[in-house]
Amino acid sequence: MRDLGMRATREAYGDALAEFGARYDFVVLDADLSGSTKTAVFQAAFPERFVNCGIAESNMMAVAAGIAATGRVAFASTFAMFAAGRAF
Repeated sequence: MRDLGMRATREAYGDALAEFGARYDFVVLDADLSGSTKTAVFQAAFPERFVNCGIAESNMMAVAAGIAATGRVAFASTFAMFAAGRAF
């Protein structure tokens, strides 16, 4: 296992999505925060499997659920407060 050192969790998340994206077929959704959530790394590598849902987290979760209902894996990425807070 390689030494990753100290780095932000979101940076590791973005790198892991890109690394696993080369091995597995899944979709990444983002709520117009790809620079902050680091999903832009995945987007650059696999643009055909990246969906920017805009500033509409509740819609993004519905899109992710629809993708999952077809049998595919979907990663919906946003800040925790927005994922929960936009629902109410």
